[in-house]
Amino acid sequence: MSYVSLLRQRPVLVLWLAETLSVFGDRFFTLALAWTAWQRSGAVAMGLVVVVESVPHLLIGAFGRKLIARFAAFRALAAVEAVQVVVVGAMPWLWQSLGLTGVLVVIIFVGTCDALTGPSLSALVPGMVAKDQVRQVTGLMDISNRLTWFLGPGSAAVLLAFMPAEKLFLLDAATFAVSAGAFAWLGRHMAPQPEKAEKTPEGEADPGVEGEAPRAFALLRAHPRIGCALALSGVGEFFSTVFTIGIPIWLTSQVHAGAGAYAVVLSAMGIGAVVGNLLTGNVSLPGRFPGGYCLAWTARGLLLAAFACSGSLYEVAVIAATASALVPLTSISLNAEIGLLPGPERLRLFTADSVKLHVASMSSMLLLPVLLERAPRASFAAGGALTAAAGLVAWVAARALARRPTAVEQAGGGVELARR
Repeated sequence: MSYVSLLRQRPVLVLWLAETLSVFGDRFFTLALAWTAWQRSGAVAMGLVVVVESVPHLLIGAFGRKLIARFAAFRALAAVEAVQVVVVGAMPWLWQSLGLTGVLVVIIFVGTCDALTGPSLSALVPGMVAKDQVRQVTGLMDISNRLTWFLGPGSAAVLLAFMPAEKLFLLDAATFAVSAGAFAWLGRHMAPQPEKAEKTPEGEADPGVEGEAPRAFALLRAHPRIGCALALSGVGEFFSTVFTIGIPIWLTSQVHAGAGAYAVVLSAMGIGAVVGNLLTGNVSLPGRFPGGYCLAWTARGLLLAAFACSGSLYEVAVIAATASALVPLTSISLNAEIGLLPGPERLRLFTADSVKLHVASMSSMLLLPVLLERAPRASFAAGGALTAAAGLVAWVAARALARRPTAVEQAGGGVELARR
């Protein structure tokens, strides 16, 4: 019911509707891009697209902290979305006239826009609600991803029955137009008002997202528990590729099932993720962060290893659904913890989280698929065991950190310390 309460706030409703539509558009864009790359340039082009799109996230995330801070406002994000309307809408013609090289340049541009809007939007959302609603609004925004996890591909498949893949680019461009309008509206109605600014425990106004951009390493030293959680999630996301890529391999090689069975497992994963979101968005993990977070990753590792013992479609579907239910548990818990920090700090840590995710995804895509194809059972067992072990190590570290207050807690704040 807390989601319903949040949606009664018009700014939250506007942003949630726009983001839900945008995530559907992104699914259409990804499918259209992969399909067009495969048809016109082959499998190598598909791999190039994935790698090239990640490069701006890594470069801007690592070296562009001041650049990201300049775009940490709804009006600036509206301008970024408006530019993407033209670029994404022109993709069918660009591919015909520029070829693969030209399209890769466009993909770099789109990746650059995503690298600016992703962390900025994540940092702006917690500032739209009171601090006791940060976890709920984080879960509300997360549920869009969970819903489109299985509804997006199905919707795209239906659309492809009536239109060519290139037309999906136009649909994605339309969603960018909606996002641009929503951000522009929020920029007018969510403008900071100093007299209503939220007060910190020391009585100073919360500076919001805009402000001096702190350095990531200084922030991680100032908030070691969040740094511990980010390191653990990096390891976990690396081995999550075993889960996403390995399931179709496992179904065909071990269960001897076809595409219909894969659709069943995907549906089970989607349902599990939505159920997990509805629970996680309203219930906090027990204990002090990141203790419960580390144990949740340990459970995800054990479930990943359990695939090595599965021998039927039913067992695969049950394990996949249970594991998917834990995904929002870890995601929302970490994002909500970051969202409680002052604006400039959460912006920088959301950027660091994005860089971590792309590094883990790129490196795992380069290393794990070959191992999965040659030894799927060993890959599931090893990936799950290493993830569970990382969770236990992080849990031990978290307990040690819980007994030792940080310099930030002793000082009663973290912005100035994090900027040194």
